[in-house]
Amino acid sequence: MESKIIEISQCTRELTLKVPAEKALEDYKSVLNSLKKHVSIPGFRKGKAPVSIIERNYFDNIKEEFYNKKINDYYKQAIEENNIKPYNQGEATKIEWEKGKELIATFKFEIIPEIQVKKFKNLEIPYEKIEFKNDMVKATLEDFRNKMANIVDAELSNISDIISATIKFLDEKGSTTKEIAREFILGENQYSKEFNKNLTNVKVGDEIETKLFSKNQKIEDKEIGDNIQDRNFLVKINEIKRKILPELNDAFAKDLEYESLIDMKTKIEEELKIKIEKDNNEILKNSILTTLIEKNPFELPSSLINNYAETLAKPYADAYKIDFQKLIPLYAQTAEFNIKSHYILEEIKKTEKVNVSESDKEAMIIEAAKNLKMDMENYKKMYKKQIESEDFKHAIIESKLLKMIEKNSKFIPYPKKENEDNNKDKKNK
Repeated sequence: MESKIIEISQCTRELTLKVPAEKALEDYKSVLNSLKKHVSIPGFRKGKAPVSIIERNYFDNIKEEFYNKKINDYYKQAIEENNIKPYNQGEATKIEWEKGKELIATFKFEIIPEIQVKKFKNLEIPYEKIEFKNDMVKATLEDFRNKMANIVDAELSNISDIISATIKFLDEKGSTTKEIAREFILGENQYSKEFNKNLTNVKVGDEIETKLFSKNQKIEDKEIGDNIQDRNFLVKINEIKRKILPELNDAFAKDLEYESLIDMKTKIEEELKIKIEKDNNEILKNSILTTLIEKNPFELPSSLINNYAETLAKPYADAYKIDFQKLIPLYAQTAEFNIKSHYILEEIKKTEKVNVSESDKEAMIIEAAKNLKMDMENYKKMYKKQIESEDFKHAIIESKLLKMIEKNSKFIPYPKKENEDNNKDKKNK
């Protein structure tokens, strides 16, 4: 049997095989004889009809069965002869055969490409560490206050009030052509400063004629097009709600199960610092992996990405009763990033000798117990099987590889976006 393989892309191959006429006919007749005993032809006992009559009546069905039974065997033989290990099952894209002639079949399949990781030292990696700031504690406290706030009706509108309004579209004669309902926070919305000023100190039932956006403002409301941006609209106030924030004192802290306001601030600061440390570690890891992927590009089989994306999507789909097929595109990018990261680290592992010592294991256990806020001995008992598994050892090796790359790399600021550079230039001028 002849075969030819064409490289379509780094991961995709096209295989064309040719089965000699004699072999194809022999296999066809084998399938025909196996079917013969099951065929009933009027005037003949079951299984006793002449082959010529069976073929005349059922040739297309027999040919299809021949393909079903033998085409995959030819494909497997060609794959073995060419010493190829496809990632997925080959798909027959074309089959040509007439009885008595050679059979020609074309298949497409995917492979895991040969991955070479040459650039993993002396890298420049964009990364900026998040630093703790006291304002973070203040922001957290304000967030708690907002969540504990009482919402009451207000008589006159003021900045930060929640306004429910009907916005009426006006034609050139001042008649209403359309109405839309909107809810927004006064002073903190997509509309212009003039709009917010005009809606301050008004009461429920008032109608205010005003523009919504300034002339050069980007419109974020999809129902209001650029062609009517300069028009006046009539805004009817339906509701004015106001947040009454609780006072920031010991009583407030005790309501949230802290001993005092000082205790609350201290513990929030501690928790924020722990979170920032975890976030920094995760961001650093992702920055290193992203740079490794960029510096050592390679393709992945689409079927591999799709299969892993399915694995990621299914738990979420099951939990929320969603068709997981619709979620797969949302997880594809994460799947590709994770798979490429795995292959790259596996390749680096082959060149860098990484040993796992008992002290390495102990350090990993201490870190894991700390993250779960558990006593180390209790963690060891509860997660004994995981600690003894190959996955635990693999996690340690991965951590040591990332630390090695970190040590041999230079970290640089994130590249500035174009509009940020333009704003900086304007300020300098």
